[in-house]
Amino acid sequence: MNRYPTGTRHRTVTTSTRWVKVLAALALAAIIIGPDALTVGRAVVNLPFSAVAIVWGRARGGTCVVHDDLVITCESMADGFVDAGTTVGNVWLYDDLDGPDRHRHEARHADQWAVLGPSFPVFYGAEYVRTGGRQQNVFEEWAGLHDGGYRR
Repeated sequence: MNRYPTGTRHRTVTTSTRWVKVLAALALAAIIIGPDALTVGRAVVNLPFSAVAIVWGRARGGTCVVHDDLVITCESMADGFVDAGTTVGNVWLYDDLDGPDRHRHEARHADQWAVLGPSFPVFYGAEYVRTGGRQQNVFEEWAGLHDGGYRR
């Protein structure tokens, strides 16, 4: 009698199963550790985009500072950003706009980068074309129109 089967069953883990496990682990960490886990998670997910943005910001004369929420501001840039400022990953590139409301708005864009990754600018651009501006852009609404200085 062979107690060890000759054929073993292997379970293939799909990519979606892995993502569910990762999201479940992040949710559990957020519950146990608190909101800081989400802040760190966002920074880790956005790291490749943030690294490129920091290099870009410094090359354009910006002074880059890491804040408590791990959003990095590269201020005093002469150019290299769109309109009032641009968020790439966890990095906010801008000239002289500042303040807690604006920072909160740009941190929400960092959340959008973390969720959508490199497709975020594509979706943002498509929404901009669809709506004809920023005031009706769903990504700006989710980031808080008032905090971003937009008026309806």
